[in-house]
Amino acid sequence: MPPQLTVRQVASLLGRNQGPEFFFQQPWTVLNNVVIPKAINLNRPLERIHMYWQGRIAQTVANMSPVLPESLQNLIQTFKLTGTHAAFKAITPINLTGADLFAWPKLFKPRGGTTYVNLARCDNLDIPAGYPAGTGFIGTTAGSPYDSEVHYDIPLTPVLPVAAKVSLVPYLYQQKDWGDTLQVFLTFADQTALGTGGTTTFTAFQSASGSPQVFLFTNYEILGALAESISSAVTIRNTQNVPQSQITSASATLSRLQLLQKQKTTNILLKSGTLQAGTSAGVTVYATLSDLIFQQTQLIVDNKPVKNNFLNAAFKEYQAYSFDARWPQGYLVFSFLDSMNPLTAYPGDQLAGGSVFELDSQVLTGGASNFAEVVQEMYLGVPGAGQ
Repeated sequence: MPPQLTVRQVASLLGRNQGPEFFFQQPWTVLNNVVIPKAINLNRPLERIHMYWQGRIAQTVANMSPVLPESLQNLIQTFKLTGTHAAFKAITPINLTGADLFAWPKLFKPRGGTTYVNLARCDNLDIPAGYPAGTGFIGTTAGSPYDSEVHYDIPLTPVLPVAAKVSLVPYLYQQKDWGDTLQVFLTFADQTALGTGGTTTFTAFQSASGSPQVFLFTNYEILGALAESISSAVTIRNTQNVPQSQITSASATLSRLQLLQKQKTTNILLKSGTLQAGTSAGVTVYATLSDLIFQQTQLIVDNKPVKNNFLNAAFKEYQAYSFDARWPQGYLVFSFLDSMNPLTAYPGDQLAGGSVFELDSQVLTGGASNFAEVVQEMYLGVPGAGQ
């Protein structure tokens, strides 16, 4: 039997965090695939991972034109977290592009990831989304060099305002669930993820030599004896590409974009724009982000809408208002967390075996370069059971 705690003792433990603790440092080199050679330490409940890219970008010969949206965020091409869970076995809780990883927290709160260029903080997620005016990185020879910093906050729980923090405790990662199995995999891009034109070189931060660096930090919370009485759930976020063949031709009728997993679902992101051509092998980035490709996007279960969206623009404004967030071009979220409680997730795990859970949409604007991604955030397990 776990020890019984008084209300006062519980209040003194819940949600007390210890700030970022250094975990690993890795040189960033173009088009490299990296396995971080140590498991994440879970000697305390883990709330999130903080990743920090730091380096100098020099532009010579000619200006970069165009500079792509989410350019600096694209330098981390993918981030993947895997592990073996006591109940769910081998799973991948996070597998996102660097741009999606950066954007995710700020879709649900006023502040998320941050970039700095030449020590000036930039507003990366606004309208338009991450174009030169918003990034500080404008890719001109006159503005070069660009000493750049990119901070990625990677929550392992659903994202809610600070006032709802206690409801996220059952989603923390604990030693009893994961042991020493959590591993991070990174994929790095190159200059083609930033834009086109000119000559681009990378060196160490505030230096004309060396390499950029990637730092990983872990952020822990203190639960004390309460940890033993909490059954934890696992939040999953994975990027999936919508087949381009489904979105190149305009259509006034709904068609399926993505089959969704029948699990407890907290958020579904549809990200849309056009695909950048001419990038290096293994580098996939948006040339533009756009709200004009899709219309009347719907979550559908057995031909019935879960949320009856008539106009994407109105639905987007409503949902963004719920979180006091500014959603950039190309981002549309169907959220079940506007209650500020993950327990209101859509109960996809209760759908009948033959039911179909899918994301459908009209294609308002066709185009051979149309590109879209879907991120379904869901969780496995029963959070807080046994308390």
